[in-house]
Amino acid sequence: MSQSHAGRKGRKRGENSVVVKKINEKDDFDNDGSRRDAILKAAWDLIKHYGYNKTTIDDIARRVGIGKGTLYLHFKSKSEIMLSLTDRTNERIVARLEEIAATDAPPRDRLRACLLHRVMALYDIVDRHPHSEDVIAKMMPDVVERLDHYVRRHGEILGGIVREGCGAGAFRSADPVAAGHLLADLFEFLTPPYYRFSSRESLERFANQVVDLVLAGL
Repeated sequence: MSQSHAGRKGRKRGENSVVVKKINEKDDFDNDGSRRDAILKAAWDLIKHYGYNKTTIDDIARRVGIGKGTLYLHFKSKSEIMLSLTDRTNERIVARLEEIAATDAPPRDRLRACLLHRVMALYDIVDRHPHSEDVIAKMMPDVVERLDHYVRRHGEILGGIVREGCGAGAFRSADPVAAGHLLADLFEFLTPPYYRFSSRESLERFANQVVDLVLAGL
């Protein structure tokens, strides 16, 4: 991949670039007014404050104002609620990755933005809600399996960008699809739980350095 230093330096901020948005508190949950969403919203409010293990089905039902039997009409177990919450968070992240991939920014800018967005979005969620790391640390098998699904979707999006970049002469990967999945797997090492990074800035700086190294070799 080749792009002159002068070209990179000369590009104005915002021109052919993609903004990596910080996930705000108001983005945590969109309640559509349904009973199912009311249950998910109540579960999320309780889990983020008290942790997964200390939150019970009785607590969730009480918060919604329904009986436990009514709750079980929508969800069979607390773990099923957790899977739905996992889907909610990750579908929002994937939607943003698809938006980034669909822009007309150069492939290298889109690739950087997609790689950084997933890493930083997950950091922002864990930073605001420390109990979410409690769930991640325990890594329930069904949650792990569900997260693997989203890592694969991330890889598919990245592979599409690499393929476009190869067609435009920006990248020279022999197998864009494999490259996309490899990148998605690689950047999973920068998702929670966090042991090495003392701040958002230190994680973002390190992630950008890794992207620089990756882009130099594609």
